[in-house]
Amino acid sequence: MAADYFVMVFIASIGVYQIVSIHAKFDGLCFFKQPILQFIFGALVLIGAFVWFFTSEERNVQHTVEGAQQLGLFLGAIVAGFATTGIIASLIKAKVKPQVDDPPARKQHEMGVETLKTKTLFDGIASSLKKEGRDKV
Repeated sequence: MAADYFVMVFIASIGVYQIVSIHAKFDGLCFFKQPILQFIFGALVLIGAFVWFFTSEERNVQHTVEGAQQLGLFLGAIVAGFATTGIIASLIKAKVKPQVDDPPARKQHEMGVETLKTKTLFDGIASSLKKEGRDKV
């Protein structure tokens, strides 16, 4: 039951991240260029995760998944879902567009999650590490 719950939340969170990235304009997390295709994919993944979870076995049986364990599974699954979404989007974008170094005269360095509006997860981490290296020199 615990593994099934983790997988369900993990898959559903990937769908949620795809839908939310449209509204938040996080292009760095998008799998598709067209928002409607992105939304359809996210909705199908989200709905599919719940359909699989509730139709695959008898779910009305008592299990020993306690509240604290369920919270841990939930948090672990959404973090893993975010990391997987970032990795997949970074790999997709790396195949689609060639890497171009940002000119130094570009606008001020974006911080935190705002970086995902213009960069993928890998690009954001790389530019953050480059910025740290420049700051130390």
